[in-house]
Amino acid sequence: MQKCQNPPSCLPARSLFFSPVTRTLRLSLSVSDKNFEDDDSADGGRSSSSSKGASLSGRKAVSMGSFRRPAASASSAKSAGQDQNLVLRNLDGSGAGAVDEEDFIQAFEDVPTVQIYSNREVEEAMAKIRDVLSDDKRDWELRVAALKKVRSLLIAGAAEFDGFLQQLRLMEASFKLSAKDLRSQVVREACITLGHLSSLLGGRFDHAAEAIMPTLLNLVPNSAKVMATSGVAAIRLILRHTHYPRLIPIITSNCTSKSVAVRRRCFEFLDLLLHEWQTSSLERHGAVLMETIKKGIHDADAEARSVARKCYWGFHGHFSREAELLFQGLESSYQKALQAHLRSGDSLMSLPASDRSSSSSQESLKYDRSSLIDQLID
Repeated sequence: MQKCQNPPSCLPARSLFFSPVTRTLRLSLSVSDKNFEDDDSADGGRSSSSSKGASLSGRKAVSMGSFRRPAASASSAKSAGQDQNLVLRNLDGSGAGAVDEEDFIQAFEDVPTVQIYSNREVEEAMAKIRDVLSDDKRDWELRVAALKKVRSLLIAGAAEFDGFLQQLRLMEASFKLSAKDLRSQVVREACITLGHLSSLLGGRFDHAAEAIMPTLLNLVPNSAKVMATSGVAAIRLILRHTHYPRLIPIITSNCTSKSVAVRRRCFEFLDLLLHEWQTSSLERHGAVLMETIKKGIHDADAEARSVARKCYWGFHGHFSREAELLFQGLESSYQKALQAHLRSGDSLMSLPASDRSSSSSQESLKYDRSSLIDQLID
C-alpha cells in the first residue's frame, strides 16, 4: 500500500472512519439525561417546573418526575458509565450487548427520583408517559426517558395508589409498541421496565403479562443479541414473579416453533415455571404440559431435547402418575436418556415449600433417585 504523501488530505478519510464510534459514544452518554418533559410536544410547551401540581396539592414544590439530573450527580455518572460500557462491548465484539436478569435487577432503580402524593398525580404522570410511548415517531431518547419514568414512579410508591392498575392497563399497547421498536435501547428499557413491574406487582401484573408475552417471545430469535437477551430476561423475571396459568399455553405453543432458538428458550421457560410455580397454578394445563414435554423429548435439536428431559423431571415433581404414564409410552432409547439425565444430577427433584404438604407432592418426593428409576423401569 502506498504511503499517503499528503497527510492533511488524509484527515477527512480518517475522520470518516472514526466518526461512527464517536457518534455512538456521544449518543450513549446522552440518553440518560434526556427529559421527555422538555419537549414542547410532550408537555404542551410548559416547563417541568409548572405550578399546576403545586396548586392541586397546596404544596410549594412537588416533583412530578422531571428527568433533569444534577450535572455532577453520582447516579448520572453511574448510568453514563453503564451505557458507555455497553457500547464498548458492542464495538469490540465481546459480550455483544447481551444482558441477563442480574443486569436488569441492577437497572431497576438506576432512574431519577420522583415524589408523588396523590392518585391524581399518578394518573397525570402515567398519561404523559403513555402519550410519549404511544407515538413511535417521537424521539427515541424521549421514549427511553418515559420508560425510566415508569420505574421512578414504581419506586416512589405509585403502585399503592388505586388508579395505578387501571393506568397500567391503558399502557399495555404502548409497552408492546416499545418492545417492537427498532432501537435496541428502547427495547432494552421496555424489557427492564416490564421486569420491574412484574417483580413489584406479582400476581397483579397478570393481565399485562399475558398481553405482552407474545411480543417478548418474538424478540428471542432476533439477530441483535441485546434485543434477544432482553426479551429472555424479561420473560424469566415475569415467570418468576407472576404465576399466571394463562401464560402456560403461550409458552407451550412456542415449544413447537420452527425456530430452534425459540424452542430451546421456551423449554427453558417451561423448566423454570415447573420448578418455581405451585402445583395449583399448573393443574389446569397438566395435559398440555405433558404433551409438550413429550414432543420436546423427541425434538430434532439435541439441546432442546436435553432441556425437555429436565422439564420432564420438573413435571414429575408435580404430577408423578401422569409422568410415569408418559415414561412408559416412550421408546426404550428415550427412557434410557431420561434415566441418564436423572443420574447425572442435572435435574433437581424439588418443589416450592408450600406444595410439599400435598399428597401428590409427598408421594413424588419420598423416592430417592435410584428407587425412582427402578420404579419407572418396572
